[in-house]
Amino acid sequence: MNTVLIVDDSSMLLNYLEGAFAKYRDQFQVLFAKDGMDAIEVIKSRDITLLVTDLQMPRIDGLGLLAYVHKYHPDIPCIVMSAHGTPAIIENLQSDILQFIEKPFTADALAKAITSALEKDKTEGTITGISIGNFLQMIELEQKTCLCEVASSGNPKGFFYFNGGELHHAVYGDLKGEDAAIKMIQIDNPTISFRKVPERQIPRRINRELTGLLLEAMKQKDEA
Repeated sequence: MNTVLIVDDSSMLLNYLEGAFAKYRDQFQVLFAKDGMDAIEVIKSRDITLLVTDLQMPRIDGLGLLAYVHKYHPDIPCIVMSAHGTPAIIENLQSDILQFIEKPFTADALAKAITSALEKDKTEGTITGISIGNFLQMIELEQKTCLCEVASSGNPKGFFYFNGGELHHAVYGDLKGEDAAIKMIQIDNPTISFRKVPERQIPRRINRELTGLLLEAMKQKDEA
């Protein structure tokens, strides 16, 4: 039996889904967690077939949970729930394997997305993680302040710093600012993790909008 873990800090939503999903019990089993920290404990103790997570949650949020799953359980496919969806981000997420469902939604709509993800996993094999570009777009949409580390085989470690959802700085090897950001966006199969934001103020070295950086990175990658 497939086991689906649904993570959201809204007890009202979880209670609604628990009751509504009773009719799907012959298709998949559902577990619930109230935030990323609880979800990680569940993942450590149970075999999870599919993860469904909100983004904005206390303690460890959805982005932190996605980074953990991508690093330690890359075989678990993920569905992202958020009230901040736009056609562009939804299209990008779907093309990057992660599915996206915009709030508010009905239980039947989520069940359809879950069933689709489970069938996709069975027919197409392992599900890959999120790209750096899509990861950064989610941070921007959630207006997060965070320091993200990017690691990949054969490349130096890099860092992105966001302040209130705006990309302020990036470091990659000897590169800094926009040049560093553009190079890192082009990395395939990254491992992304969160680091503690330093107490000292990090100077802003990037003034271009994220969309412009993404377009420039893709242009340079295509030309190469």
